[in-house]
Amino acid sequence: MRKVVLVLLVICCFGGWALAEEAGFSNLIYGVVQGTKDLKAVYSQPVRVDYKKSALAFLGTFTASLLDKSVFAASSSLNFLDPVAEIITKTVEPIGLGIMYTAFGWKNKELARKIVGSSLFTAINTVSLKHLIGKARPYASSRPLYIGPNLKTDYNSFPSGHTSLSFSLATVLSSEYPDYSVLFYSWSSCVGLSRILLERHWIGDVVGGAITGTASARFYLESVREEP
Repeated sequence: MRKVVLVLLVICCFGGWALAEEAGFSNLIYGVVQGTKDLKAVYSQPVRVDYKKSALAFLGTFTASLLDKSVFAASSSLNFLDPVAEIITKTVEPIGLGIMYTAFGWKNKELARKIVGSSLFTAINTVSLKHLIGKARPYASSRPLYIGPNLKTDYNSFPSGHTSLSFSLATVLSSEYPDYSVLFYSWSSCVGLSRILLERHWIGDVVGGAITGTASARFYLESVREEP
């Protein structure tokens, strides 16, 4: 919730400098209000399970999780990339999100709505999984450890929130600008890699975050499209 408030504050700060363009600021407000309202429509939609895709997602996450320790050990030798990783990971912090929401939603109120709505839906799904699964972060345990439902910040590693949010954004933006989808997904992939380099997540968390963010955004977009 604190991050949501910070994002809204940043949007207002970056929007305030151009209040002369009233349509732009009103588009952002519409995006925040309508995107939040969309959650009701999204959660009222029946869940349609694609068993083939679900099986592939589970298999991919499980396989990646088997490589947690080896990938973490290999990434520890790349600490010279930490400054770059810090910059990339900050793009999914409140200031970075506020800038992105403003940049893409200033002249497109429906896109503003989609990026806010999908981000909120993704965040709820991600946080729920984090505290339900209870996987230890790399700095809290020398090996991937699962303790189950809990509220400890050191045991909410799976899935990666930064990764899920970035893939959610990439999915929404790619639906709007398909010609640039490679660019959007390259950015979100770099975000995921940055979380490993900074020793905040295991590779299984990043793969899980990518799947959670992409699936959440697609479900949100389908739900909004079908809304009467």
